[in-house]
Amino acid sequence: MLEAGWAGRMRSRDSQALFQLRYYGERFEGLIVGDDLPALVYAVTESGQQILLFDGAVHGYEAMFCDSWDDDSLRTRRADQVYVDADGKDTFELVIWGGYNIDWENERQSFTDADDPDLVTLVDGRRIPFEVARHAAFDAVSITATNARGRATDVVSEELA
Repeated sequence: MLEAGWAGRMRSRDSQALFQLRYYGERFEGLIVGDDLPALVYAVTESGQQILLFDGAVHGYEAMFCDSWDDDSLRTRRADQVYVDADGKDTFELVIWGGYNIDWENERQSFTDADDPDLVTLVDGRRIPFEVARHAAFDAVSITATNARGRATDVVSEELA
């Protein structure tokens, strides 16, 4: 089984390391999940800069190759809920992890366009370069938030394939 991935500690352009999380969706056992529509999660700096961390309608394998939603419905999602952890904290250091289980090179022909082996056709009909697809179509994502007390909480944990 091929397993690969990446992880990174979140920093803003101006090197801020503490963020509020604003989201669209529901809380299920502490995790942010979608409801009838996919979850949407932003990190927000003290100065108000919003950084998109996860959009279940766009990010990952399922959103790229399997699932589709009505664009008008997606535009109704508002990430206006603030994540508060079990300690009552709403400001966090964030670590984001993305995982892959697909051997893209071995399965390249099953993904690429018959007319152009350098392009992949997505579920919505868009065509993108193979190299972009292999990096963007991750199978799993998690976001871990650590509060000032040092307590780490998984706030997003999604299997995306």
